[in-house]
Amino acid sequence: MEHFISLLASLLCVLTVSYIISSKLRFPVIPIYIVAGIVFSLAFHVHEPHIFEVLGVILLLFFIGLEFSIAELEKNLRAILSVGFIDLVFNTLPVFLVAKLLGFDSFTSLVISVVLYPSSSAIVSKLLIDLKKLANPEVETVLSILVFEDIAAAVLLAILMSFSGGAPSPEGVVKVLIKVSLFIAIAFIAIKNLNKFVDYAFKTFGSSTEFTVLFTATVLFLAVEVTFGFGLSESIGAFVAGMLFAESSYKEQIESVVIPYRDLFGALFFLAFGLSIDLTSFSTSIVLPLTVLLIISFVAKIATGIVAVRLYKLGTKRGLSAGLMLLPRGEFSILVAATKPELVPLTAAYVLLSASLGSIAMKESGRILNLFFKKKPKKKSKLTRSQLLGD
Repeated sequence: MEHFISLLASLLCVLTVSYIISSKLRFPVIPIYIVAGIVFSLAFHVHEPHIFEVLGVILLLFFIGLEFSIAELEKNLRAILSVGFIDLVFNTLPVFLVAKLLGFDSFTSLVISVVLYPSSSAIVSKLLIDLKKLANPEVETVLSILVFEDIAAAVLLAILMSFSGGAPSPEGVVKVLIKVSLFIAIAFIAIKNLNKFVDYAFKTFGSSTEFTVLFTATVLFLAVEVTFGFGLSESIGAFVAGMLFAESSYKEQIESVVIPYRDLFGALFFLAFGLSIDLTSFSTSIVLPLTVLLIISFVAKIATGIVAVRLYKLGTKRGLSAGLMLLPRGEFSILVAATKPELVPLTAAYVLLSASLGSIAMKESGRILNLFFKKKPKKKSKLTRSQLLGD
């Protein structure tokens, strides 16, 4: 226990310093947490604390689910599905085919396509706020894509974790799809009906911070336990629990209580991911696939943005801007890579590069857009000075 406390104190110091560096550089903190984990591992030969990984996954997915209201999803369902399917096809099929051409087997190629598929909601959302881009017309398209990706990625992660032992058989795929479908159906019914129970609990027993923490944690971990009963991963159970509380009248209070835990264990999760990376497993053999996959995935995201904004009646310039906003990958890529440990070095390098380059591209998007879309010079008026002044 004493060793664990010492380790935890050291990790928290590292996280604090990492956050200060991120704040000073105005750079996304996730890549810095991962690099800090790698450096700490090299210096002290510390292995990944598994408990931080599990709690980090649960709280990250719970908070993402907390941002999704069933009512809002139903209201914007057509738009979300339309741009979501464009994004899914554009960012999985080309990557899968390229991975096959690079010599990976079919199942590994599938995992790679899922690793590279979702943009990082955490990084993109933070950058949109920090760079004051929320008012841009293309942001509605970007947010619709992120909503679809978070839901799709949670389901895909649950499926892949069921096959973490190896490539699935056709029968295994069918079984998992049935389990996921059945769980989603039950979860949808529960979310639509149990939100009244959540409100009743708060009205009856009060809404103190202590009760909010205990009640929320109880429901969250019971939902996770139910998903284990279905043979699925904790991620989808945490996501569904978040959606249940999203329907509650006490959502804002729950968010205010959960955010500190999410930030703490989310940070520890990314640091733990860095700790789990063994630099001795890196070799020059990953340089070619990393470069090719980085290029194809960036091109696919930009193409997604250009095509998707058409559904919102926006032009190519706004589409390119949307594509640049979607470049950073992060939390889900890391979670998916854990299902195929041999992909961790490739994924770690990819997340660091995509998060860093994507953040720079988003920050410098104005200059990038000006390279492709030069501003039209204002036409000089043919009226005389006296005519303009009304003389």
